[in-house]
Amino acid sequence: MSLRILHTADNHIGLSFNQYPEVQKHLIEERFASLERMVAIANERKAHFIVVAGDLFDKTNVTKAQIERAVKTLGKFEGEAVLVLAGNHDFCEGPDSKLWKQFRTAADGGCVLALTVPGTKDFESDDFRVRFHACPCPSKHGKQHTIGWVADEVKPADMLHIGIAHGNVEGLGLDADQRYFNMAESDFRNAGLHTWLLGHIHVPAPAPGTTGKPLYFMPGIHTPDSVKCSHPGHAWWIEMDADGSHDPQAIPAMLEVLRIGREKLSDKGTKSANKRVDPLRSQTGMTRDAIIDSFLAHFAGRYATTLGAVRADEVAKAEALVAEKFSTEAWINLVP
Repeated sequence: MSLRILHTADNHIGLSFNQYPEVQKHLIEERFASLERMVAIANERKAHFIVVAGDLFDKTNVTKAQIERAVKTLGKFEGEAVLVLAGNHDFCEGPDSKLWKQFRTAADGGCVLALTVPGTKDFESDDFRVRFHACPCPSKHGKQHTIGWVADEVKPADMLHIGIAHGNVEGLGLDADQRYFNMAESDFRNAGLHTWLLGHIHVPAPAPGTTGKPLYFMPGIHTPDSVKCSHPGHAWWIEMDADGSHDPQAIPAMLEVLRIGREKLSDKGTKSANKRVDPLRSQTGMTRDAIIDSFLAHFAGRYATTLGAVRADEVAKAEALVAEKFSTEAWINLVP
């Protein structure tokens, strides 16, 4: 009988959505509602495990009520266990982590387990023997990935071996500054596991419909984290045979796509490919300056930012490039 896993990540419980006051409560509630739908799907399909591969929470200072509600929701799972890895947003810096102390207290005695230190977790039944190799994040940023220790681990041949990690994957996401525990396919191969369940990148990988033995799975987000998202949320449903072969399916955990303001443009609006293009001002009812301020506030709330301005020497270099290259006939006619 196959091992059945529902794999999710990057749920970001605790996102405040302060930039969307008109629908803030609805957006916050939707994150929990989508989580409930995933648990229901896992129960309906008789999953053995739910794996949350990091960033169940958006930050380490989420409220106790949010922690308890998330644990209570996941605790409705009827299978073996819910394995929750510490990601880079909800990282665990050590045993005194307030977030994970409260999480363990809320989860005590139930099926929801926190994976906050590197190590293995074994499960066995009449149907399977499986060892999960947990590689949590110890901080929000890191130049080195956390999976290197797995290669040296003893791996009994009569068990399925599955890694759980969080971070960027070379060729799949962008991490030019090497800040997000960057991993390469060679790292996964060297680890010697049947597959990896990952989190961090907000789009699913590999492509839905994949069969065989993919090196890793990335589920994407379980529900859009912005009204700008045009895609639904996803989770992976994976059925794994004793030899490690997979039958993965991308399932829609998010059953409704949120939108704000769907007013049409006037006849003076811009047309593209014979379709109306609805600008953000029309969608939100906000002024241009307010939209820009909202973008800045949202970005600054998620990433380390420093306000700056374009310097005079930078303007001069740009103007020189235009004069010397981009406005020349050779450049303009480069592509016939």
